[in-house]
Amino acid sequence: MKELRRRGMTPTSLLEEKNKDAVREEIKFREEDGGWGYSRRNGITTGAETNLTGQREKSMALNSEGLEGLIPRGKLLLTLGGTFFLAFWPLILVTVALFLVLYLYFGAEFVHDGRDNPVSPPPYVDPYELLEEERMYKTAPPLN
Repeated sequence: MKELRRRGMTPTSLLEEKNKDAVREEIKFREEDGGWGYSRRNGITTGAETNLTGQREKSMALNSEGLEGLIPRGKLLLTLGGTFFLAFWPLILVTVALFLVLYLYFGAEFVHDGRDNPVSPPPYVDPYELLEEERMYKTAPPLN
């Protein structure tokens, strides 16, 4: 009893657990009879039961397939990588259409190519001339 209390269990919690197991079995029997079978009634199936049956064998075969599986797997990966961008075509088309509409509305002001106001580059200053100036080596005056 002390061990059960130390672990946070009481004799009543053990009885509740037995009751839960009985309820689970009853639900299981009702599902088999077609009573509460939400997955059958609503048409929702996860397929977990069928996918897990040969999972170990599938994993072992995948891990030990060797070089004979290299070409098909590489082909599959290249196909997947080559078609990945197709999912972004709607986004690309919307962006191009938006850019085109803005360009047609604003005209040449929307895209500035620099022909209207040519800006000359800043004048070139030799860095060695700046280093030779005396003011570079003067110390700052005291702030007091």
